[in-house]
Amino acid sequence: MSKRGVGNPKKAAVRASRDNEWVSSLMGEAEINRMVEEGILLDRVTAEWRLANGEPFPMPHTDEAVVFEDYFWCGLGFPIHPFLRDLLEFWRVSLCNLHPNTILHISIFIHFCEAYLRVLPHFNLFRHLFWLKKKGGGGSRVVDSVYLQLYDGMVGEYITVPLNTSLKGWNVMWFYMKQSHPAIRYDVDHVPENQRSWSEKPSSADME
Repeated sequence: MSKRGVGNPKKAAVRASRDNEWVSSLMGEAEINRMVEEGILLDRVTAEWRLANGEPFPMPHTDEAVVFEDYFWCGLGFPIHPFLRDLLEFWRVSLCNLHPNTILHISIFIHFCEAYLRVLPHFNLFRHLFWLKKKGGGGSRVVDSVYLQLYDGMVGEYITVPLNTSLKGWNVMWFYMKQSHPAIRYDVDHVPENQRSWSEKPSSADME
């Protein structure tokens, strides 16, 4: 996988204060048990998830990632798919920086490649279709700070994805998941900075 255009590795990462960028978790037993019953999350013993109900900001153990309920309804699974893990590394963002609709886009693309095209998810095809954009306006600089967008002209060339536009309050439904090796980026203080790799389209040679 090409690593060109990932930005200046010497540039210091921007950090944020957790109490300013996060809201208290309201994820409770009822909500997480419903996820288990619906089959989108394994039970506590198998998956080793942990509730954070009432915590003002994330305080994960060193082997845990912070996740949101709506990520799982949008197709996230643990262990994390290698394609998502590679995207996070390439973009230099953490999982918590993503909006649930970005998780949905990635999940559908993985399924499209594996189940329909019968190939592994094609990294440069994904880059040909999508670019990552930093969210403007107010709100947290950490949670939901970047999102995926189709390039102009790609809407008619790709699957129509029914995005959920009524996700108000999803950012309060967070909890902890035990990580497996290799771990993903999960820095809960990371403020993403624009990278050239976010919008750099692959060359013709990269698409072969």
